[in-house]
Amino acid sequence: MKTNILLSASMAVLAMASSTAYAATEASAKVDEIIVTATKRAQTLQEVPISLAAVTGDTLEAQAVRQFTDLQSMVPNLQIDQTNGNYAITIRGLGPGPGNLAFEQSVGLFVDGVYSSRARSLQTAFLDVERVEVVRGPQGALFGKNTNAGAISVISRAPSQDYQAEVRAGAELAVGGWSSSGFITGGLSDKVSARLSVSAGSDGAYIKNRLTKKDEYSTDYRGVRGQVRWDINPNLDATFKLEGSQNDIEGGNIVFNRLGTNALSIAARTLGGGAGAAQEWPSFWRTAATERPEQNNTQTGAGTATVNWRTDNWKFTSITSYLVIHSRQQIDSDVSALSLLDVNQAEDSNQFFQEIRGIGAIGKNLDISTGATYMKTKLKITQRVWYLGAANGLPAYQAFATRGFYQDGYSISPYVSVDYRLSSKLSLDASVRYNKENKTANVVSFYTGALPASVIPYNLDGDKTENLWDYSAKLQYKINSDAQVYLSYATGTKGGGFISNDGNLKYNILYLGQKMSYEPEKAKSWELGTKLRLLDGKGDLNVALFTTDFVNLQVSSYTGTGFTTGNAAGAISKGIEVESNWRPTANISFGGSGSYLDATYSDYPGAACAFNAPVTCVAKTNNLKGYDLTRAPKWKGNLYLQLQGQVGENLKASARISADYTDLVYYQSDMNPLNAQKAFTKVNARIGIKNDAQNWEVALIGRNLSNEVTFSQAFNVPLIGSNSHGAMIAPPRTVSLELSKRF
Repeated sequence: MKTNILLSASMAVLAMASSTAYAATEASAKVDEIIVTATKRAQTLQEVPISLAAVTGDTLEAQAVRQFTDLQSMVPNLQIDQTNGNYAITIRGLGPGPGNLAFEQSVGLFVDGVYSSRARSLQTAFLDVERVEVVRGPQGALFGKNTNAGAISVISRAPSQDYQAEVRAGAELAVGGWSSSGFITGGLSDKVSARLSVSAGSDGAYIKNRLTKKDEYSTDYRGVRGQVRWDINPNLDATFKLEGSQNDIEGGNIVFNRLGTNALSIAARTLGGGAGAAQEWPSFWRTAATERPEQNNTQTGAGTATVNWRTDNWKFTSITSYLVIHSRQQIDSDVSALSLLDVNQAEDSNQFFQEIRGIGAIGKNLDISTGATYMKTKLKITQRVWYLGAANGLPAYQAFATRGFYQDGYSISPYVSVDYRLSSKLSLDASVRYNKENKTANVVSFYTGALPASVIPYNLDGDKTENLWDYSAKLQYKINSDAQVYLSYATGTKGGGFISNDGNLKYNILYLGQKMSYEPEKAKSWELGTKLRLLDGKGDLNVALFTTDFVNLQVSSYTGTGFTTGNAAGAISKGIEVESNWRPTANISFGGSGSYLDATYSDYPGAACAFNAPVTCVAKTNNLKGYDLTRAPKWKGNLYLQLQGQVGENLKASARISADYTDLVYYQSDMNPLNAQKAFTKVNARIGIKNDAQNWEVALIGRNLSNEVTFSQAFNVPLIGSNSHGAMIAPPRTVSLELSKRF
């Protein structure tokens, strides 16, 4: 009913806005230009010769997008999934599996130019964002280490001398919850300006636990950022930033995606007391209980100083930052109402980051960017596991295990990039970067009680030093001021590391030939693209064809009893990305994006067996060559229509409807359809009324209006029984009423 009401209201406002549209000049009917800084130079989105998507902060706020996981619907070939380990981020099907908690990302995350090595940085709400830039494909030479699948760059809104302020408040009408945010900025003197940004809110619990009679998986978030900019003189400025955030999730969202036949006796025990029938397929309910309440908490804190110094032909920048992340997660891994397998994961990390760079011109035709980054990191991951089968009268193990991972590291990475204009239309951009990285680690595992013979206590030390090079070259031909074609070749490397949170590690080393460490992975990519502005700026069309070859792909796949972690021999990802926006009049906008992806293993010896493999299959001799990569849907697409118009002397109405499609996604390399999310389409809508004279707006925003049941992770649950599976459920339909006021 709520879906029909909001969609009907959206269509009514669309019709009203269209029929009452005020006259507009042809000049105003143009697609908005977005300035991006992905190449470390300020350029329009259409000028940059790489596959780049940019989402403005205004768009994020208008669509009530507060979490990183919602960003993927706006960007072709981007996949961001919450898992029971780390967040899993893939671009063009490439990214590390979440099984090994020590994995760094293959998609680098940058906030105001500062790199974060931990995926936990994503588990915070957006706060006063200017824009988010997503660069697809290897970016090692341009961005540095661990960007061999791409990079996500978040740019915060900066202080200004002009006084501005905004408050925004909302109420969630479908599952409950509230949101609030605001900022104030202005000059403190003729040379000093400041900006204070805050946000706080709560997303309502959307999983109903029929056993405990409680609603679960609510999220409370809050964040604050303070910035001060000092314009020391016309050529020198400094910005100082302090920020902190907290994100607290209560309860669990793991449900059964299948209950195996030999688990029926367990089902009968766990579903007693009027809890109802066994859950065979995912929905927004579960029947689960545990002695240790499920939760997922993340705290971050950061301080950054950015200094810019300009001369006649050069701009020099220094960025100094310190980042701390503290997280705790409690998981009921057996998904049932019995406390059979509970896991607690704690992660503490800190990093110091320093970058110095210079951008300038040498002569009329040569621009150069050069600099270096230095990072020092410290990481501690502790995993505690309770095996409680015997205590519940089952033929399972009874033990308590602790696994610790402690790693220190540093890296230094100089680079140089040149842009040479061969003619008025043709230019060549080339970059090279060297990265030296050292990591030392101590990995421990011990337990009390009874566990399988493959779980052997250990205390292992490791040391890795790597010297890695990345290159890129782009040939750009500007047909005219509104059209270009480009051809690029780029490489990206991701450093190796050490295996964490694996109770079978010592056994695998002794008897299966596994190593404590895994090696660096390398990506090599070709891309052919075009960027066009059409019909005097009323539309744009961007197309990119790509192929990427991965060597030593870092993977961690679940075998049903544990994880196998190491380097797959290779993978190939190829496809096409298309993005287009049109604005035929000042009041009508429409467009969308789409992608096709063919991402497969070119060779993967030693992988976990596929679900339908012969019983003689063993991981040691298995090969998944030709199988699809996980988290790599073949098709993704987004379409939107937006209208706005005058509906009164001082009022304007706007309405937007969009549909997001995602094809079949496998979450485990065993290719079991029960570990896969079927294709789905989610419909979102927004209607708003605003008064420009008084700077206020009221909006009704709906997401996932068709109430699709989707999940972001799926896995085997062998403890419950053969062919039992669990899945982590994504949010249902939400409908928010939001009010904003600018001063």
